[in-house]
Amino acid sequence: MRKLKIGYWPLSESLLAAGDRRRLVFWANARGHEIVRDLNQNVDVIVASENSDFNSPHFIRKSTPIIFDLVDAYLSPQNPFDDFTRGLAKLLSGQISGAIKPFSHHVMHFCEISSAVICSSPEQEEIIAQHNINTHVILDSHDEIAFIDPLHLTEQMTNRPRVLWEGQPATIQGVRDIYPVLSEVAKTKNLNFDFVTDESYFQFLNKYIKRSTLGLLKKDLSAIANRVNVIPWSSSSLVEAAQKSTVAMIPINLSIPMQNLKPENRLLIMWRLGLPCLTSPSPAYVRVAQKAGVNAICNNLHEWAENFYQILDDPDFAKNQITAGQNYLYENHNRSLLLSKWDLAFESVVG
Repeated sequence: MRKLKIGYWPLSESLLAAGDRRRLVFWANARGHEIVRDLNQNVDVIVASENSDFNSPHFIRKSTPIIFDLVDAYLSPQNPFDDFTRGLAKLLSGQISGAIKPFSHHVMHFCEISSAVICSSPEQEEIIAQHNINTHVILDSHDEIAFIDPLHLTEQMTNRPRVLWEGQPATIQGVRDIYPVLSEVAKTKNLNFDFVTDESYFQFLNKYIKRSTLGLLKKDLSAIANRVNVIPWSSSSLVEAAQKSTVAMIPINLSIPMQNLKPENRLLIMWRLGLPCLTSPSPAYVRVAQKAGVNAICNNLHEWAENFYQILDDPDFAKNQITAGQNYLYENHNRSLLLSKWDLAFESVVG
């Protein structure tokens, strides 16, 4: 493919948000394409993110193809009120222009007018394909995170074991759903919990009503609050926390469509970090766990407890889980495969 000049409406001004640096920026840097922020320039293609003003005049150039990188499941809102409120809030805050309507309607229309849509899971693709047949599934690159051999596990299991959670605060309330299990296992096995995430977050639109992440966790995990530690996210702090951990967890509130339809990125990261990981049965996690042949899925509180004890009591079982997960990564989530998928998505609109 020839070198492209790509106009980009990103998720973050700095291009350092995970959805920027692990996706388009990763591919463009690897392939030597140029990214420009000024959409008034002549470009070969425009890439829009979820933070774009879908009604901007920049997207009406009929001769310039548009690729919509739709990472989250905004076509599946939690309820009509939440959907309408999100659309209204984005309009009032100036993030989008045009008529007042549910946010999913903005997203749906933009999918229809885009030359191609990129999403992050087959589950999302099934929904998006109803509005654009040129849809491509591409996960994040995790090259910035070290690939760790699980040899550290034996030592960690003989010391005070730690449980690792990583992600954005917006998904952290899933731990509340398994609080009874965490409380029981923490006291039985003398566990500590490390949460590698932002120390604070905004409750609405990443802009309004600032909250403390540690304060939220202490409220939701009151009986074991003294065992909870919040570590500011960085790739180095995540690796350091993983090297001190025994097992990772990804509990999810599956009643929230946005959470239920998230891709498998976090599970793959935990395997990359050399940790066995337990998860809620979201479609992506069930699909990947079955393909990898791991025992990661916890369908109820009993299974959460049973699986925690199995990993904590049996180092050989834990290592086998990691080996299976890392083998999956080598075969299904490697740099070459990701770059090829991005190549195909752009070739579908610019030739």
